Amino acid sequence: MWAIVLMATGGLLVLVGLLASGLSPVAVLPAALGGFVSFAGVAVGATTVMPPVLQLIGRIGSRDPVVLLAGRNAMRAPGRSARATIGLVIGVTLLVTFAVALGIMQHVLEAQLQAVGQGQTTTEMVQGQRDFFVQLNAVVSVIVGFSAVIAAVGVVNALALGVLQRRRELGLLRVLGLTGAQVRRMIVTEAVQMVVAAVVTGLVLGTFYGWVGGQTLLGSLGFATTPVLPPLTVGIVVVGALVLAVVATIAPVRRAMRVPPTEALAVD
Repeated sequence: MWAIVLMATGGLLVLVGLLASGLSPVAVLPAALGGFVSFAGVAVGATTVMPPVLQLIGRIGSRDPVVLLAGRNAMRAPGRSARATIGLVIGVTLLVTFAVALGIMQHVLEAQLQAVGQGQTTTEMVQGQRDFFVQLNAVVSVIVGFSAVIAAVGVVNALALGVLQRRRELGLLRVLGLTGAQVRRMIVTEAVQMVVAAVVTGLVLGTFYGWVGGQTLLGSLGFATTPVLPPLTVGIVVVGALVLAVVATIAPVRRAMRVPPTEALAVD
């Protein structure tokens, strides 16, 4: 209930900011407040927002029985999966929001400089501005990236704990005929699906919020802004998330697989 109220209220404030973006840069204030409120609604309603994304990601490659089983495992306890991934969603969203907003600012300022005049001076100014935004984006990414790292630690702990709590289930799967390699692949696939769902959600939300921030802040200059998502940021987020998913399962899987299937079945 509270999640719906927060998302609806935040969406209304964002809409007000967008409608007023052509009049004054002050429109960024209600839009920023709306973004914060609506995002709080997403966090509060994680158990409602994340399961559909997890289910969609789980369908990729589901013809493989191991992949299908991994997807069903993630959806069997959607609340647990949502709570494990929402921290990473928050970190990725913040990182992408700032990257997109800075990308839009750079694009608009470059367009203004090129409209003012042509020649060597303008080219040098544009290049200098690009270098400045590269440095600024790097600094902001490092600062905001700490939140993503903290969130990643939470995801690692949640995934590791989930594996250790399912020793009996893993033992049963091995008794039913799954090899150790198949069980390992199932767990890694489940972790990858959860992390990918979190990253995709964060990329979508961050792109939207970053565009709203850029549009409401610079829309009064007469430019119709479009989202500018730096490929380097996307690459770092995606690769980092995949590495996180694999690393998070190495130690707990080894511990779980060392237990003989008959002993694992005896665990309460």
